[in-house]
Amino acid sequence: MAFFRIKKIKNKEYAYVVENEWHSKGSRQKVKGYLGRVYRFESKNNAGFLEFVKAGDARNYIESNSKVFHELIEWELFKNGIDKKEFLIDMNNKKVQKNGRNVALMVNEGFLCSATLKNLLEFKPEADGPNEGYRFARVFIEAGIKVPHDVFIGLFGKMYKQAEIPKSDFAW
Repeated sequence: MAFFRIKKIKNKEYAYVVENEWHSKGSRQKVKGYLGRVYRFESKNNAGFLEFVKAGDARNYIESNSKVFHELIEWELFKNGIDKKEFLIDMNNKKVQKNGRNVALMVNEGFLCSATLKNLLEFKPEADGPNEGYRFARVFIEAGIKVPHDVFIGLFGKMYKQAEIPKSDFAW
């Protein structure tokens, strides 16, 4: 299973996707991809998601909105005081950059970077059964997006309804 690793070089941090491989001398980490220089952020604003998007009810908001993923990302940027003039978060081309170079924005113990942005925005449900909820949650966690519980449940339900996966395929 792949995971993120931070490497410090000359007082700067860089993020990589690595995987453990077993060899005769033990486990070794194999770099699978470079994510970019790491920029760390801490919460600066405490706005709730529904208040940020000016919605009263999660269910109605999710049912009538096709940009929930985008707005969750915008909310996380706002909460962490991330300046969109300094960092390019291009949701159409799925890029997170600074000065034309890929970067990894560390928020909520996850990394918002080009790879996690792509995983989040291109997530497609499969008929895997109960593990699908974990897979869906993982794309948010890896991207550093803390989704409110009611919004997550509503999004999960909406995605499966749109994918037309029969509920009998799931062993809840």
